[in-house]
Amino acid sequence: MRIVGFPLDVSNVRDERIIKGQSIRRSLIQATLDLVHTGDAEPSAGAVAMIAGLSSRTLAQHFPNLSDLYTAAFELAVSRAFSADRPVDPAAPLANRITLLVSDRAQLFEEWLPLWSFADRVRRTAPAIGAGVARLRQVLRERLAVWFAAELESLEPEARLAGLDSLDRAFGFDSWMNLRERQRLSPMRASRTWRFTAETIVQQALAGSLPASTAA
Repeated sequence: MRIVGFPLDVSNVRDERIIKGQSIRRSLIQATLDLVHTGDAEPSAGAVAMIAGLSSRTLAQHFPNLSDLYTAAFELAVSRAFSADRPVDPAAPLANRITLLVSDRAQLFEEWLPLWSFADRVRRTAPAIGAGVARLRQVLRERLAVWFAAELESLEPEARLAGLDSLDRAFGFDSWMNLRERQRLSPMRASRTWRFTAETIVQQALAGSLPASTAA
């Protein structure tokens, strides 16, 4: 296992200096995330060091480039939030799966709003974060293929791809962010609106795999 923020696997090392360094790096990474969650989309070195209770010199020793610190913080946030997905019963009614997926993602994406703003702000100076965002989008897309496998697998390849594209737009982070930050809906109202919109898009995207009475 590679410890977040360390370039090498140090999980089994017993050297006190390395253990202390690991603790310091974790403190700096967590301080970065704490600042991000308060709305600081691009924490300064001084602010991070102060929150961590360390000196700016110590921070520079462990993270000579802020981009490395930002990347480590992003990796830790991803590992916490996206390491596992709720098991899904593909035989469950489609409406039930839609409701459950909207509920799960609304909660997850709401927690991730400040982290998404952080990633958008710093990915120019930390290219690894841009790559991480792309991987995260792919993971979310792949999970949708699992949630709606029963319907997608009955479609022709071209229609299956188009259907997954539509599902990806309907259940993606950008959809939630549009409701919350652009339309400025409350989390509860955004969730209700999202479910209604998603249901409509799902029915259209998967129409070829649904009985006429269900797709109507």
